[in-house]
Amino acid sequence: MIQHLSSRNRIVITLTLLLISGLSFGDKDERSSSAHRDTHTNVLEEIVVSAPFGRTVAESTQPISVIGGEALNEEIVNTLGEALKGEIGINNASFGTAVGHPVIRGQTGNRITVLQNNVGTLDVSNQSPDHVEGVDLSLANKIEIIRGPASLLYGGGAIGGVINVIDGRIPESIPDKPALMIEQTYNDNNSEDRTAFRLDAGSGNFAFHLEGFRRRSGDVDIPGFAIDELAVEAQEELLHDHEGEEHDDHDEEHGDHEEEELPNTKSFIANSDTESDGGSVGFSFVNDRGFIGFSASRLNNEYGLPPGSHSHAHHEHGEEHEGEEEHEDEEEHEDEDEHGHGDHGGEEVEFIRLDMEKTRYDLRAGLDFDSGFFKSIRASFAQTDYEHDEVEYFEDGGQVIGTTYSSEGYEGRIELPRRSAGNWSGVYGLQMSDSEFSAVGEEAFIAESDIRNIGLFMFERYEGENFDFELGLRYDSNEIETGACDSDESELSISGSYLYKINESSNVSVGIIRAGRTPSVEEAFANVNNSTCARSADPEDLVLHAATNLIEIGNPNLDTETSTNFEIGYRHNTGRLTGEVSAYLNDIEDYIFLDITGEEFEEQLIGEFTARDAEFRGIEARLNIALYESEAFNTELSFFGDTVDAEFDQGGNVPRIPSSKVGTELEFYGNNWTIHLTATKVYEQEDNGELELETEGYELVSIYADYHWDMGQTGELKIFFVGNNLLDEEFRDHTSLLKSYAPGAGRSLKVGLRYTY
Repeated sequence: MIQHLSSRNRIVITLTLLLISGLSFGDKDERSSSAHRDTHTNVLEEIVVSAPFGRTVAESTQPISVIGGEALNEEIVNTLGEALKGEIGINNASFGTAVGHPVIRGQTGNRITVLQNNVGTLDVSNQSPDHVEGVDLSLANKIEIIRGPASLLYGGGAIGGVINVIDGRIPESIPDKPALMIEQTYNDNNSEDRTAFRLDAGSGNFAFHLEGFRRRSGDVDIPGFAIDELAVEAQEELLHDHEGEEHDDHDEEHGDHEEEELPNTKSFIANSDTESDGGSVGFSFVNDRGFIGFSASRLNNEYGLPPGSHSHAHHEHGEEHEGEEEHEDEEEHEDEDEHGHGDHGGEEVEFIRLDMEKTRYDLRAGLDFDSGFFKSIRASFAQTDYEHDEVEYFEDGGQVIGTTYSSEGYEGRIELPRRSAGNWSGVYGLQMSDSEFSAVGEEAFIAESDIRNIGLFMFERYEGENFDFELGLRYDSNEIETGACDSDESELSISGSYLYKINESSNVSVGIIRAGRTPSVEEAFANVNNSTCARSADPEDLVLHAATNLIEIGNPNLDTETSTNFEIGYRHNTGRLTGEVSAYLNDIEDYIFLDITGEEFEEQLIGEFTARDAEFRGIEARLNIALYESEAFNTELSFFGDTVDAEFDQGGNVPRIPSSKVGTELEFYGNNWTIHLTATKVYEQEDNGELELETEGYELVSIYADYHWDMGQTGELKIFFVGNNLLDEEFRDHTSLLKSYAPGAGRSLKVGLRYTY
């Protein structure tokens, strides 16, 4: 009977039966774990600062994942999406190997909020799939992930989930003694050379932090060809078929048009090398009542985009500007020279690289009150200056800046926990942000914008003898100014959750969240005339978004996107066994997406942002079993998996929904060594969107091993080894816009040396 079920249904049944069967024997033997077998228990006991009441993972009413310690060290990779894709409910929306956006329960981009220490990154990563997040994981302490809507805490941008990178740049306590970490790694796949260091120290009431890293890598090796030419041809046919009769009028023209020759490569992805470096310095004043601290950080990241990613982004500059010189003044000519328009005639762009620079200043403080309604206050503030250039390199060796994106702004946050009154406790807060965005150059399809937000939120918690109840409320006012075209929207979000403690080792939770997200600047104003606040009447004014290979048209009349998320979860934790399972239903009114209408201009398809009601359904599960425990040796076995399905109410699948995955991990721990073996199966994605191709499934096998030596009383030297995609499997993720142009990395072997004192 099971063989007749769909792959997605088989996954759901397997995950559920696996967890239930595992929990059925979990209480037979509750022997204590050794120091090397407490990873999963420690995660459950982690205090989650992203949650309103600072509860542990096990006590949280929301589905939360925490990656820290050795687990985080194993995931030191270039992109946030790549680092998190092994977690349940999370996938990677890659744009080549240098860019990877996290996908949480099928949602990404403007629906996922990425934070640094509870404050937004204030970059432009959500405005285009080829823009990397302005945060580096090299020296993070831990990563907290809220799977599902967290809008009540962090605004409408968190309607899909939150990723909070905790880095410790502002110390909140005085170290007992100086702590130093130096690390060197090398990856054979792309000749990646990475060096990092970190120093934490303190004296009296002052704490100090210093860190830095440098990373250089070459082109990424792959097992086959970079471009799946058959898939590219099939995609073109699918798009042309979608144009229907309207396209028939241009058949002759297309027949005479010579197809562009794809710059394909075998065994490697061209222009996939990267260079990045950064560092920060921070200090704090700390006493018995609280702290106040400051940090300054810098991040530089240069990376290439795979051939084919911007294959239609080139322009025949000589023709484009012919006859315009007499109408341009000297200042306009200077701007043209800076961006190189007209310098290379009709020559095609050979490849594109992005050069990003980000400077960030953070101020954070906490103070405990001896008396009064509020027991403490915590405040965070960040100011960011972000800019990246999209540099076009031509066949003659010349280069120009095609487009410059910049964002300057700040975000501030205040949280006020109140004193408990009986069984009740509460948290009240204020969040404010203001950023100025601009894009200059040939890909400037979004007008200069001033984006402001102010949000007020409150949470109340009732803690009974064997249950907890939470109620949350948030009001947001969002404003976008582009000149004549403005947007001023507000929304009210509310949540309620209930956690029942079955016994000391298990609980069940139920929650409902209704939250809103106002349209982003690109969804509302892309290619919109700033005078008429409507689509540009002259097609010549339309600007191509090269990363999506579409002329994107915004809609200023879009309504607020409203999510109603129902969730039920179960957690279990004994000495031998830990596990969790979550099932959710997320009904989204006016889900905003880019609709390919079939209309085209100069052989470029046009997409318009529109809204339809949609429904997301999914299940996630993880089970960890301690197979053998002794003072010197321990063995654990883990199973994990997730699946999500998303459909429009009017019919059809939501585009770019992740494939289902299941996996297992076998872990061995000794007194001074560790070995982890992981196998993951990603299923084919057959529930593709209207203009998407199906994506084949794949299997990945990886290994992590380390050995450490004690160096005196306080020092340790560790050598570690990471092997990914050991079978050298060719794989392409359905969530990637470049799945036909850039597969995942082939077999990689990384070795590292870390000294801590």
